[in-house]
This record gives sequence, C-alpha cells and structure tokens, in this order.
Amino acid sequence: MAGLVGIRGEDMEQVDALKRAKLEWPQGLPFIRPHVLAPVVVRTDGEDGFVPARFGMSKRFTSFNARDDKLTSSRLWRGMFGKSHAVAALSYVVEWVEEGGKKAPYLIGRRDGGLLLTPALLGPYLDDKSQQGFAICTREPNRFFAHFHGRMVGVLTPQLVDRWLDPAGATPDELLACVRAPRDDELAAWRVTEDITKRKEGNWEPVRAAPEPLTYADLPKRGPAKQKTL
Repeated sequence: MAGLVGIRGEDMEQVDALKRAKLEWPQGLPFIRPHVLAPVVVRTDGEDGFVPARFGMSKRFTSFNARDDKLTSSRLWRGMFGKSHAVAALSYVVEWVEEGGKKAPYLIGRRDGGLLLTPALLGPYLDDKSQQGFAICTREPNRFFAHFHGRMVGVLTPQLVDRWLDPAGATPDELLACVRAPRDDELAAWRVTEDITKRKEGNWEPVRAAPEPLTYADLPKRGPAKQKTL
C-alpha cells in the first residue's frame, strides 16, 4: 500500500507550505516511488513549512509504510511516533485491480478534488543520514478502498492535521486516531491507461484520468481486492 503515489503541481497550491515547494517541483511529482525525494509538510515553532525527504527510510528493507498497529511497538516507528511527525500531501494513490484477466490501474483520491493529507513519520534516511526519510501511516481500508487494496493511507481532517503536527500534547490513542479512514463517499477512483508506468519525463499523458470516476455507489458488485498487504 502507498508504494506509488503522486501530487500534481496545481494541487500543491492548496497547501500554503507547498506553494514554496513548487519552486523546486513546478510540475509536481506524478510518481513518488519509494526513495524518491518529495516535499512533506512539517511544523517548526508554530509555523508550517516543507522539507525534502526520501519516501522510505532505507533501501535495505521495506520502510515506506508505517502500519498503525505497529506505531507504538516497532523498533523503527516508536522512536518517531509522537515526536517527529510530518504530513505527506497527495493528489492520488495508484492501485491496480484485476479486470478482464489483466491489471487495471486507478488513481484513487478525494472526490471533491482536495488533497489527501496523510499522516507521516519523519526521520534520518538510514542509507545517508545527511538526508531525511518519511513513511506514510497506513491502516485497514474503508469499504470503498477495500475494493482496490487491503490497506489504505490514513487521511487527516484539518483539525487532525494540527494534532498530528503538534503531537506533544496528545495521548498515543489521540495520535492513532489521526490515522483516519475517510467516509466511503469521500473518495473516488479514476481509471488510467496501462502504460502509466511508462511515462516519460515531462509527459503527463499516461497519468491523465478518465473524466468520470468510480464512486462507492458504483462498486457493490465488485469483490474485495485480493492483494498482498504491506
């Protein structure tokens, strides 16, 4: 889950801290793969800004997703949980589902066009400690996302963004509640072409989504996704 995500340049305008990041990423990042450098939102002395960080903590092991049920027990995550938090703002998460005997890719995002504000942990990138890495917090999916994958990213509300970025005054349970599953009708899925991963530098065409999305009301006849979960 969350192994391939992206943010459009125009969507970065929705978050003040990311408007400045557009100077470095003017077109956004259509694919934020593990270990790619991306901007994440942090709060320092009450002010929100961004820092560039690698998606994942090391190439030596899978570390780009931080499961909500491991945040207080994992040797890696518990040192950051409640101390070093960030928000990864995403336009979409990319998932593949089987349709007609082949894998079909979908961009899954907010139905209203807003960004997915996902809770993340921030720490030293273990392969090069002069850099930082981040991991997106994941959880059990809501009913809509379960049709595409067995895990989903947490999605913050504006109020939960404040709690997540200022974790010192919150209890562990209050912070775990920030790894929120949105309502089923908050999300939609847009079909894209199978050559999405063959996008060339500067060419967004394979990432162009179908104009009409699938919503939860369209999906009762589909079975839950049968995929490996991370």
